[in-house]
Amino acid sequence: MLGNKAKSFRLGLSFIGWAILSIFTFGIGLLWLIPYMNVSVAKFYDDIKEKDIGAGLGL
Repeated sequence: MLGNKAKSFRLGLSFIGWAILSIFTFGIGLLWLIPYMNVSVAKFYDDIKEKDIGAGLGL
């Protein structure tokens, strides 16, 4: 996560609006929002991992 903490924070902030909108649907919107957030975070970490491997940092 070295050098990527701000990107991770911004990713989390980008979902605040969707979370507020999901509250107005009495939580039904969370059925779509939570899996979407989880896939986005997984893709974020996958991109970081590939970038680090390409830079020779390894795991």
